[in-house]
Amino acid sequence: MRDEGGPAPWPSDDASGGFTIDLAVPYADSGRDHVLRERWRRQAGELVPPPPLTLPRRSEGAYRVRIRLRNLGDLRLEDQYSDAVAGSTGGLHGHHEDRIMAHLTVRGEWRFTSAGRTSAAGAGLLCVRRNDEPWDFTVARGTRAVALGLPARDIRFPARRNVVTAEHRAPAVRLLFAHLRAWADVADGLGPAASGAARDAAVELFHGVLSDRVVDDPPFSPALVRAATEYVERRLTDPDLDPGAIAAALHVSVRTLHRAFAQEATSVMGHVRERRLDRARAELLSTSLTVSELAARWHFTDSSHFIRTFRTRYGATPNAVRRA
Repeated sequence: MRDEGGPAPWPSDDASGGFTIDLAVPYADSGRDHVLRERWRRQAGELVPPPPLTLPRRSEGAYRVRIRLRNLGDLRLEDQYSDAVAGSTGGLHGHHEDRIMAHLTVRGEWRFTSAGRTSAAGAGLLCVRRNDEPWDFTVARGTRAVALGLPARDIRFPARRNVVTAEHRAPAVRLLFAHLRAWADVADGLGPAASGAARDAAVELFHGVLSDRVVDDPPFSPALVRAATEYVERRLTDPDLDPGAIAAALHVSVRTLHRAFAQEATSVMGHVRERRLDRARAELLSTSLTVSELAARWHFTDSSHFIRTFRTRYGATPNAVRRA
């Protein structure tokens, strides 16, 4: 069961020692589900509460589960091995519902179902999901995965979605898990400042995974552009309106925002300038504000910059338009 070079922060699921949970329950035991939960509680306590599990009935053999837990600040890493089992997160109220959960399957398959939608995470896939609603899950026999839990309050999860998948070979995924492996290797020797920096870096790398994956979905970019233009319209007089502020308000990265606008006729700030010019032109024709006052009101560098930009857009200077 060795997976050399895999994405886990530990060598393999059969490396000796260090297991938080290491159980084998005979399939033929009539009380196998109860026995599993009781042994699980005795070994892990509240560190890894047992979900409601249902073991298949077989005449021979035993169900095997191994979990090695590592807490990195308020992030949780679990290196998991499981034989075939089914269960639900509904019995974990108060433990995981405030977290974003990510399963990177090394071997086998996890399958998650919520609100009638099923997401499969086979070998080589990362499955990221919200955990505020219960999920039913099934695990194939001999499945090994790395589970990562992050505090939901710090994660900008894509709106109107409850699951995101990505290939483990994707550069952003590889970078995230390389960082987690390195952090786990040196965590015991880090001081508070370095630990906090490692934690913040992991969260930002996780956002990179979400952004890289979601922006490739065809319906996402147009929706993001619409949301950005609506936000811009409400904030045109804000002197701090820039791609960083827009991206933060929409819970995406600046890179994702720029990539969404790549298919448009203008850039993010190009759109901001155009809308400010439109508003300046309207006030040029309806108010007595001077050109200098309009330039300052709509956040152009100076009146010369405003006049040049205005003439490029409308084919005439502001004063010429006003006289006409």
